[in-house]
Amino acid sequence: MSRPFKVNIIVAALIPGYGIGLKGQLPWSLKNEMKYFRLLTTNTVSPTSKNVVIMGRNTWESIPPRFRPLPNRLNIVLTRNTNNFVKNNAAVDESVLVADSLKNGLDIIEKTGNIEEVFLIGGADLYNQCLASDIVDRIFLTEVKSLNSQIETDVSIKIDPSQWIRQESQVLEKYLQDHGVNGFQLNGNKEGELGYDFTLLERRK
Repeated sequence: MSRPFKVNIIVAALIPGYGIGLKGQLPWSLKNEMKYFRLLTTNTVSPTSKNVVIMGRNTWESIPPRFRPLPNRLNIVLTRNTNNFVKNNAAVDESVLVADSLKNGLDIIEKTGNIEEVFLIGGADLYNQCLASDIVDRIFLTEVKSLNSQIETDVSIKIDPSQWIRQESQVLEKYLQDHGVNGFQLNGNKEGELGYDFTLLERRK
């Protein structure tokens, strides 16, 4: 089904197994990568448009309360028990919507209007559900590599390389430039014991 916006996954994953989490949390703290995430999911080409972040309930609850909802974006939380979520999050404002399925979440977005792009931000179940379908157009993948110590993860995503094309750095650079996401080195980043590269995968036609 054609939609008036792109659906993207944005995720940082440990190479080569694509591990993304440990005990419900990120297994690392990468300050510059978090800034990249914030700007990429927030910035729009049109000043009158807004982006959407879609997440599962566990991902919502993993965000410290003082940082949620993620500002300047429409937040959609997916949960089977929408009534409980609304009751437990009565203080949240109109920038947070709740849906009982991804399809219903996307339907809400279509009716909202002035939406530029949609970013799926986790967790693993949502990522893998979408990767197993054809709903995702692009993956903004931060490839994390351990430089010295062993990094433990207990959940991973499944990316089938036959379905995705790794774009040249220039393609990602142009996207970032068009969206005002500036000041990032795409390859060879290091923070502590970790190295990481910013990459872009697009679905094969």
